[in-house]
Amino acid sequence: MTFVTNTASGEGPGHSAVSVGSTVYTFENTGGWFSSSSGWKILESDSYMAANEHRPILVQTIPSSVGGWVTEYVLKSIENDDDYGGSGVCSQMVSRAVNYSLPATVIFDPKGFDTPYGVYHCARRLKLVSEEAYYWPGKGNINALAWARIVNKLKAEYPAAFNSMDLSP
Repeated sequence: MTFVTNTASGEGPGHSAVSVGSTVYTFENTGGWFSSSSGWKILESDSYMAANEHRPILVQTIPSSVGGWVTEYVLKSIENDDDYGGSGVCSQMVSRAVNYSLPATVIFDPKGFDTPYGVYHCARRLKLVSEEAYYWPGKGNINALAWARIVNKLKAEYPAAFNSMDLSP
C-alpha cells in the first residue's frame, strides 16, 4: 500500500504499509523518536484506510508474496524491538517484509534510500503486480491548493494512478 503525501496539505513523500487479508502492518513513528510507540502497528484494513482518506491510497496486489511470511517478518521485527528511525522508516521496513515474503529467486530492492515512490515502482518494475486499485475518498474535503499539490504529485510520480482515478474534487 502506498499512501501519496503525508499531510492533508499534500506535503511529504507519503507512506508505505503492507496488508495481508484484512490486516495492515504499518511501520511508523507515533510517539517521538525511540519511544515505546514507535515501530510496527497492526491494524484493521478498512479503519486504517478510512483514517487516511485525505490522501490517495495506491494498493498493489502481489500474488507471488506469501502472506504468512509477511506476518512472520513483522512479528520477528517486533520481537527484535525494531523502532522507527533506528531500524529504518516505513518504506524500508515494508521493502524488507515484501522481500522476505517472495520466492528466493526474486530480490525486492528499490535501490538507494527507499521511499514510498521507490517501493511502489520497484513492484511494478519487477512485474510482481497483478492488480492495482486506487482510492481517494476524501479528495472533496481538502482545500483547492492541497488538491492541486496532490494531483500534480500523482501526475508526475504515479501516472497509472493519475490516469485511472476520478480526480474531480
